[in-house]
Amino acid sequence: MKFEEMLLKRESCRGYNGEPVAREDLIKVCEAGRLSPSGCNAQPWKFIVVDEADAKAKLCDAIVVDGGKTGAPWREECPAFIIMIEQKANVMPAVLEYYKDTQRFAQGDLGMACMNMCYQAMELGLSTCVIGMNDQKKMEEYFGIPEGSAVRMVLAVGYPKTDAPAREKARKPFEDVVSFNKW
Repeated sequence: MKFEEMLLKRESCRGYNGEPVAREDLIKVCEAGRLSPSGCNAQPWKFIVVDEADAKAKLCDAIVVDGGKTGAPWREECPAFIIMIEQKANVMPAVLEYYKDTQRFAQGDLGMACMNMCYQAMELGLSTCVIGMNDQKKMEEYFGIPEGSAVRMVLAVGYPKTDAPAREKARKPFEDVVSFNKW
């Protein structure tokens, strides 16, 4: 599949058929994240693959944070997840001196890694959904995540129930989001 076709087809999947994802495919998805660019090549990430029943049950509990209003109500049918954790970034001294913040680029770096992972999954015939809400304390407890290492997102990974698009891709018009040489 060509990249432009992937851009037009990729969507957040909220219905999985429950078929297990091969560990080798999950490794390929994580490798796409590992190879992503990052500010000062800091690579401020750690990925935890969750694909065993006990760990999945804990993860499903940890992503319900508001009494079930969000928390991915389809989560239990998804066969695998990747917890994406922000780590301390080591940036160049000049960057640190200018911004006074080692984490200046970290969340954007994680976003780039996540998108690479989504497209790698797509190439493998998998679908994904980025889950942004979680209970940090439960994540730390359930998965041994050190305090101070923020879980930024969880990537659901699996085979979709259907190949039909959930809805038409709605985006702002090009001219509303792109300009040349000035606002």
